[in-house]
Amino acid sequence: MRKYFYFRAVTDEDDDDANVDSCMVPVENITGLLPTSTTALTVFWKSQKNEQIQNSVALTCTQGKVKTVIKAMVDAMRGGPHTDGITVIADDTTTDYDGTTRSAVYFHGNVTACAAISAG
Repeated sequence: MRKYFYFRAVTDEDDDDANVDSCMVPVENITGLLPTSTTALTVFWKSQKNEQIQNSVALTCTQGKVKTVIKAMVDAMRGGPHTDGITVIADDTTTDYDGTTRSAVYFHGNVTACAAISAG
């Protein structure tokens, strides 16, 4: 079964209407996990449309816990087949289509936001 990571960087589902608002990435396309500061991790993956394009998503993490998040993400990549194949890594949405509110969802307690998605 193929595994996918899901990212969404908008807080209102009504605003999720562009390719830089949310994305689902096949785990096998991930090419790197790069700590860019003590509070930021950038995930890179190859584009399915054009292998010359390098896409990325920036995650905000708890101060000093980027290495912990990297380890947890690698564990999720290698995890067993007892899921539907989709892992929500970061979903910043707190307002649903119908206007109800909910908590943002992160796969690990040290991920605090999906800062930006760069996909082409």
